[in-house]
Amino acid sequence: MRKSNREIHDFDKIVDIIKNTSTIRLGINDYPYPYVVPVSFGFDVQDDKLCFYFHGATIGKKVQLLDKNPLVCVEGDIFHRYMDTIKSVTCLYESFIAYGKCSLLDGNDAIHGLKQILKHCNYFDHSFNTDVLPIVNVYKIEVESVTAKHRTKDN
Repeated sequence: MRKSNREIHDFDKIVDIIKNTSTIRLGINDYPYPYVVPVSFGFDVQDDKLCFYFHGATIGKKVQLLDKNPLVCVEGDIFHRYMDTIKSVTCLYESFIAYGKCSLLDGNDAIHGLKQILKHCNYFDHSFNTDVLPIVNVYKIEVESVTAKHRTKDN
């Protein structure tokens, strides 16, 4: 990272950024260009490892690309505001980038993923009909590495 004073090393602070991020952008390998799609998500930490969950249709470009190559990039950010500096205008933000492997879930694992998505969207007690499972894909991304940074008025 070019500006090391902006890098966040504390895992709990990275998790706090993720908690406050409303949408992630999923980067999937395609040729000749990468494919990036915003998704609603949930997450949890299992054995000190970060996992993201998202869902979508059972057909489409995202499904085809993930079938070909499950290695993905995830980006999330929180925009705070713009700020005048002595020389220019800058953006105050927090962000993270994670890399991992995506897998399609089924059964109880898919139910867990959907519950994590609902929890992140502040629908903690919302029940859902498990009849939706055959018509929706639920994915899990097991994160292999994550970096985060922030720009505050002090750095």
